[in-house]
Amino acid sequence: MIPTLPAFYNMHYTREDGTLTPDSYLYNDQTFQTLNLAMLLINSVVASTITPGSSGLLPSITPDAIIVPNKTTAQITALEPEAQNGSIWFNTTLSKLQVKTAAGVIETITSV
Repeated sequence: MIPTLPAFYNMHYTREDGTLTPDSYLYNDQTFQTLNLAMLLINSVVASTITPGSSGLLPSITPDAIIVPNKTTAQITALEPEAQNGSIWFNTTLSKLQVKTAAGVIETITSV
């Protein structure tokens, strides 16, 4: 869990010699730690992708394409009973896309 930013309050930020006061050091440190945790979380979400083969079930989204899971006919047949309607695979045996339709049947997408 990321802590909330510290509330801003009226304080002496610097001493007469220009150095930070203990309160301002504490405020800056709490603000830095909170923002740093937020950036680490954001960067981990942005940098994480599901690469082909890492799960074998979910598509990989890249800047250029959506890559669906590659499966053989035997693997798709084994997955079919549990697969949700709308599931899509690239059948490496047929070199074709396949989808499980609303009727619960695996259909091959062919070009015209």
